[in-house]
Amino acid sequence: MDKNRQKSENRQSQQEKRQLGQKDQQKKSSTTEEYVHPDDKVKPGRRPRYLPYMAPDLIAKGIENNTLYQGILRINKRNRSDGYVTSDDLEHDIYIHGVRDRNRALEGDMVAIRLLDVETIWKHKKEKDQQKKKNTEDLKEQSSVAIEIGTDDEEEQEEEEMDKNKPKFCGQVVGIVHRMEGQQITGTLHIDHHQGPTIDNSEKEEDDDEDNDTTPPVPANNNHVRLLWFKPTDKRAPFIAIPVAQAPDDFLANPSKFDNEIFSAKITRWPIDSRYPFGKLICELGRLGEMVVEAKSILANNNILDADFSTKALKALPKTPWSIPEKEYKTRRDLRSTRIFTIDPETAKDLDDALHITRLEGDQYEVGVHIADVSYFLKRNTQLDVEAKERGTSTYLVDRVIPMLPSLLCEQLCSLNPGVERLAFSVIWKMDNTGHILDTWFGRTIIKSCAKLAYDDAQSVIEKKGLPTTAKVVDHSVSSVEQDILDLLKLSQCMRQRRFENGALSMNSIKLAFKLDEDGEPEKVWVYQLKEANRLIEEFMLRANMSVAEKLCQHYPGEAILRRHEHPIERRLDEFVQVAQDLGYYIDGSTSGTLQASFDAIESEDVKYVLRILAIKPMRRAKYFCTGSFDDISKYLHFALNVPMYTHFTSPIRRYADVMVHRQLESILQEKGDCGYSKKMVQAIALQCNRKKDGAKNAQEQSGHLYLSRYLARLPQPIVRTAIVLQVSNDVFDLLVPDYGLESRVYMDAMPLEQFRYDAVDNSLTVYWKKDGVMNMDTINSIREANQAANNNTSNELNDDKNSNRIDHSQQQQHNGLTFCRTDGSKRMQVFKTFGRFDVLIQVNDERTPPIINIYPINPFFETIE
Repeated sequence: MDKNRQKSENRQSQQEKRQLGQKDQQKKSSTTEEYVHPDDKVKPGRRPRYLPYMAPDLIAKGIENNTLYQGILRINKRNRSDGYVTSDDLEHDIYIHGVRDRNRALEGDMVAIRLLDVETIWKHKKEKDQQKKKNTEDLKEQSSVAIEIGTDDEEEQEEEEMDKNKPKFCGQVVGIVHRMEGQQITGTLHIDHHQGPTIDNSEKEEDDDEDNDTTPPVPANNNHVRLLWFKPTDKRAPFIAIPVAQAPDDFLANPSKFDNEIFSAKITRWPIDSRYPFGKLICELGRLGEMVVEAKSILANNNILDADFSTKALKALPKTPWSIPEKEYKTRRDLRSTRIFTIDPETAKDLDDALHITRLEGDQYEVGVHIADVSYFLKRNTQLDVEAKERGTSTYLVDRVIPMLPSLLCEQLCSLNPGVERLAFSVIWKMDNTGHILDTWFGRTIIKSCAKLAYDDAQSVIEKKGLPTTAKVVDHSVSSVEQDILDLLKLSQCMRQRRFENGALSMNSIKLAFKLDEDGEPEKVWVYQLKEANRLIEEFMLRANMSVAEKLCQHYPGEAILRRHEHPIERRLDEFVQVAQDLGYYIDGSTSGTLQASFDAIESEDVKYVLRILAIKPMRRAKYFCTGSFDDISKYLHFALNVPMYTHFTSPIRRYADVMVHRQLESILQEKGDCGYSKKMVQAIALQCNRKKDGAKNAQEQSGHLYLSRYLARLPQPIVRTAIVLQVSNDVFDLLVPDYGLESRVYMDAMPLEQFRYDAVDNSLTVYWKKDGVMNMDTINSIREANQAANNNTSNELNDDKNSNRIDHSQQQQHNGLTFCRTDGSKRMQVFKTFGRFDVLIQVNDERTPPIINIYPINPFFETIE
């Protein structure tokens, strides 16, 4: 009865909240009575499940007067009841609790938010979380894994942790400001509602009134089925009702035939009186597990257009053979005789940046960064411009590149290939011998590159080995190019040192490189290492972007497109600082400079490596923005670079944001009164560029994961590698496999243990392995079931003889590096502690989409049973 009463009260509370929201809208303007969103029309006999969307004019006014806030919705992957919105007008994220307050918004939507009372929302969340915890306590009590009972102090500390994580803001979605057009979702098709995704308990509590569900009954013989159910691969997406007429012809007759078939679909509408959205099938991608199908799924899920440019767009391209018009020689700075060259990855085809350096009198230098003049060919408002903006960026996959521009432009007419004259946009500095800028010139130029160098070629020069014979130089001597590289290196090293002294932060995640065989299969994988040649180029590109940003802000303070990097997520940064402190390392996270200095002070490179991996988690992604979006210019800050303003100028072949910057810089040089874009237009383009860049980055990472899965699956089995403990808590620990940049979490209830203990003082997990305990894909489920079904006898064994099992950590070697986790064979004991190394088994489950790479700790005491 109490449970039913609680549900009734929760439902009543939800209804009251919706009613209050509706009354509030009606008070603001009578236009809300006139405006009804197409999805908000309620069918006779049904009631709304969600709050109606506000009228667009009211949303605009609310955002303007700060009664509403807008931002991009992020949905928690592990618990999709939790959502977050980052607003430029607030210092902290807005927490969205539950599907009702999310109000039919999808991952990546630009939404309008009304703030709610934090205490009320947080109390509701804690009540639901505690109920979930209570539901699982009985299972945990039956587990064979021994867990020490916490003291009152520990329980109070846990409550303090919950309070510390309480959000600064809570809210509800009142409108969709912008939804990604044509967003596709991949998944599988099912005839039965119960074959769809499992609904979180929190959703069930809010949506337990099944009388109003859209789920149709499933006839025993599948006759008269009206709707099918689409289960998305991405758990953050809702499952979708699909009209049966769109299914393959033989689907109803043999639905099991399609269990492992991947489809793509899109949402067409989400009525206010329906728990789930309706949609349509786009196409059938193919069989789960096939590389081509998985690759197509990656592109569809990230809304990446993989298609030829339209005929109309291609008509905007110049006819070939093409040569530079005579008038350009008269209006541009002629640098064809200047010794200019490119340094790029060995496989690069789209060469969009080049460098030159010339020694001047008085120990000074002229240094130029020359960028492909894409905006000369990509005219505003043409069909080619529309399609380039729609793509937003080039997408770099393991096996290929999906370009932002047609190949005629990105690989030929715009690419700064050696020995041919090309149009460029240049930034040229006069510098002293330590890289201080004495003067800056911006302008359009004509250049002729003398060499296409790879990073390894330049690195060879840096290492005093000279240019390889494979590196060809035209019109200039090899020795002069070698000297230029060394001069650029000297200046870049001074600039880099000064940049970090001024508070810059270096945070590079692990990046894998692949070598494919003739059949496109991965035959080699390694961790890509940045060398001095990479940093040389990086330094001058960063400086060019900063110089252009300063120029744009000076002339167009309300319309310039810049790139900002916000401060880290405060709560996660505080947690990281505390973890480091518990390990004996002081980290000052107050600024990027103090964070970098803290890392620099750590002597052990191994320890520094692990802490940098942990420090990446609190960081946010950098975003494009319009300067007019902020009244406070301090919000322009790029946290990692620690510079007041920054933009992207150096890669217009592959980034549309850079094209915008080129156009704005051109307007300045032509002394136009405005840049040709309104604040609203720049804001919309910045949003598009952010979404496309995020999608491309996600696709790149997922492509790497796909090819790594394929590589590992083809290796001789078993695959045993060394892992590092990243972090430890009371019943889990996180690990990293450095060879492949793989991170994973290990749960104690999934390990074949006699018992375990967490030492809060030492922040370590001591485990006692079963004699025949083996973790792998075949045993993991049975281990969990056995642990849940077992009684508490083993816990008595641990607690009755605490002293004999207590580890004397004072005898352990201090962590000046990474050592193997301590073991004791007589007790089958192993100690997991941050920085400890241990062996793991890697297995690939390619029967899932996307494939899953499983990582299991190896029992160092395993004995084969005869």
